[in-house]
Amino acid sequence: MEEVYIPGSFDIEEEFKPEPLVPQGTYHGHVTAVSYDPDQNAVVWQVTLADNGGVKSDGETPIDGSILYYRNFLPREGDENELTRDGRMTKRQAKINMLRRFCDAMGVDMSTPARIAEAIRNTEWVGLQVDVQVGIREYEGQVTNEIRRMTAVGEGK
Repeated sequence: MEEVYIPGSFDIEEEFKPEPLVPQGTYHGHVTAVSYDPDQNAVVWQVTLADNGGVKSDGETPIDGSILYYRNFLPREGDENELTRDGRMTKRQAKINMLRRFCDAMGVDMSTPARIAEAIRNTEWVGLQVDVQVGIREYEGQVTNEIRRMTAVGEGK
């Protein structure tokens, strides 16, 4: 049998520690990037937290400088034929309604796919000051932060 050499040393049992989380609450930040994710058909907003003070769940990592993401899911072909989980409306209508409420809260124009693409291309929304409602979610055993709501503040709105 061939000898296998793995350089370095570690012990995952001793060294493992969960990723520190931003405690649930409302925080201030800035939009630092906006992109389009074709796989999810979503607009992805990158928000960098700033001017909050405080530390994450590990008691040492600063909250400021943390990067979190918010997604606007756009209507897909076929959404008009599928109902939401609660059966109250089509998925298309629900996505349109959520997008409209988001636009109102952010003071941005996302009225058409062409308008969204133009704004992303021109980085129109980068730099907006925002307040974000941060929550904690678990997915497939992994606990992470999520932005549940985002609103523009200051001159950006």
